[in-house]
Amino acid sequence: MRTLILLLTIPTLLFAQEFTFRQEFDTIPVEIDGWQPFAPWMGGYAFSYPSFSDIDADNDLDLFVGDQPGLVSYYTNIGNSLSADYQFATYSYNDINLSPLPFGGYTAPRLCDIDNDDDNDLFMGDFAGLVHYWKNIGIPSNPDFQLVTDTLEGIDINGLSKMDFVDLDSDEDFDLFIGDYFGFLWYFQNDGTAQTYNFSNIPIHFEGIDVGGFACPRFVDIDNDDDCDLFIGEEDGKIWFYENVGTPSSYNFEYRTGYYNSIDVGEDASPEFADIDGDGDYDLFVGRGGGVYATSYSIGDVYYYENTGTPQNAQWQLITKNYLSLDEGQRAVITSTDIDSDQDADLFLGNWGTMLTYIENIGNEQDPFFSWVTSSYQGISVNSCNPRFADIDNDQDPDLFIGEGVIPNPPYPGLHLFQNTGTPQTAIYSLITTDLIPGNYHAAIRPTLADINGDDDIDVFLCDNDGIFYYCENIGTPDAPRFSNPQPNWQGISAPGGKFSVFHDLDGDLDLDLIFAKGYYGDTFVVFYRNIGSPESPVISAPPDTLIRIQNPGIVFSGIDIIDIDSDGDGDFFIESAYNGGILFFRNTTGDTSAVQPRLSLDPLHGIHFTLGPNPANPVTWISYNLPYPQKAEIAVYNLLGQKVATLASGLQMPGSHRIPWIADDVASGVYWVRMEVDLRVEAKRVVVTK
Repeated sequence: MRTLILLLTIPTLLFAQEFTFRQEFDTIPVEIDGWQPFAPWMGGYAFSYPSFSDIDADNDLDLFVGDQPGLVSYYTNIGNSLSADYQFATYSYNDINLSPLPFGGYTAPRLCDIDNDDDNDLFMGDFAGLVHYWKNIGIPSNPDFQLVTDTLEGIDINGLSKMDFVDLDSDEDFDLFIGDYFGFLWYFQNDGTAQTYNFSNIPIHFEGIDVGGFACPRFVDIDNDDDCDLFIGEEDGKIWFYENVGTPSSYNFEYRTGYYNSIDVGEDASPEFADIDGDGDYDLFVGRGGGVYATSYSIGDVYYYENTGTPQNAQWQLITKNYLSLDEGQRAVITSTDIDSDQDADLFLGNWGTMLTYIENIGNEQDPFFSWVTSSYQGISVNSCNPRFADIDNDQDPDLFIGEGVIPNPPYPGLHLFQNTGTPQTAIYSLITTDLIPGNYHAAIRPTLADINGDDDIDVFLCDNDGIFYYCENIGTPDAPRFSNPQPNWQGISAPGGKFSVFHDLDGDLDLDLIFAKGYYGDTFVVFYRNIGSPESPVISAPPDTLIRIQNPGIVFSGIDIIDIDSDGDGDFFIESAYNGGILFFRNTTGDTSAVQPRLSLDPLHGIHFTLGPNPANPVTWISYNLPYPQKAEIAVYNLLGQKVATLASGLQMPGSHRIPWIADDVASGVYWVRMEVDLRVEAKRVVVTK
């Protein structure tokens, strides 16, 4: 079973109890129209740019995905060339992060052996129109990328550089093609050699091509006639096709269509071709936009089209829109309820615009298995849909509350109430009111429901875009609710920018604590306001404690729900990755002695910190590394033939910083590799020995 986890623990500052959580990407399966995404809980993509390469020389294709914030996520293929099985490895391959650069987002990775040394080098386009180049100074099975330049050959096009390499003139070196923001395709001829590139500094507007915007070129021999044909993704989500009717040494591209195979991924199509199933023909993968600047609801991260034809005559069948993750488009606000009374939690997501997605739990309360049902549940439509469920009329079935978004104000956003007039097994929702608790709320409201005063009825809390946290007490009865006027800044709590919250008895003292998802890109966190009062008279302590924190420019927490998904008596966290369209899952491992002792903080961009020096070694070098939790680790030295010449450390090691020497007295002068292998990660660094 594929399992990838990140571990963390955050000790509270004011209390003795410690809460621990473990981020998991694939331990709870999700099925969407018959397809199970490889990493359903990695959070989705605001923008996806797929690029395949066998980066570890194991004869199958690994996957790199460029994203909007300036990172490149990496999936290692633990399957084979006939049956790919992708395991999410990192949000930031090689610690690459272009977000600090002006317009450094929308990374578009491309791998190419530009220096003919039998390993792939890495190139990266960005929104500014630059090309970044990392030379692979490793070996085919152990890549080691070193940044060479942020402006390859001074290339600076009209924004949003997406590239491909192809030997168009048959001179045995790679030429460079770049699509730009305005839809033009630029040709940079390589006047160098296979070993030493020399791209022309005078780009050619290739064939006068203009696809309208966001041009993404891909060259591939789609008809098996020994020359490369041209496909170009564009801003409206479609693909243009130019057939090469020339020869390998004399190209001749003829326009065929601007709507290839009727493919439409919504926005910003980024096509990629790869024989993913080893049947001798190219399959098609299409990345897409649809996140931060999406103009409509559009599900999916990477579309996968299987080629059911032949190498000479491609025939495409759409297999899935969610090849990698659960991705519902921008702002997938999560909530849960047992909608069918089968004793397990089903999921609902308020997605972009007005939609409500239903994902049924077809597993059980100990072993969940989620199956996507619809993105238009019962035809319910509320702008900026922020849903919550509670049995407001005491008839033993869940009713539905949805907070609305309205800009500009007035009119002000309303709290919609849909009464369940069906049964606990078969819900039927009827709209009762679009403004259950009127107020001058700003822009959007996010409801939180709880019996906060122990009187057996449901009270309502609302947070608007000004960050005002309103309390609306239920002064009616469990059967006939009636709400007081909204009281702002309940117990002095605010959430600037408007944040999502949930009540849950996290510390097991029989009263409800308050948990908020807060933060911004680059620093996002979940905070815990402990209730030090009683079930009938809450007293919320301040300042809050931080439970989970991620410092990743591509993730900001938004919607949150807490579910005991494995029935072990504690609440597990499901958190929306805002704009990316997906959900992050953090399993609560508090008190679980069988769980691996977690690390002190979650930092997906770093963790191991593997370094060595001095380099060259004369003849001693020190290897330094950090382990975030107890695990098996091996540090070994290899020569250029791949033979192990020394084992410096092996077996179970404790967390913390480690520093060990390699005394190279018994080896000859030359180049060696120090290789570190730990849980789900292998790194190698080159060292030169001089004597």
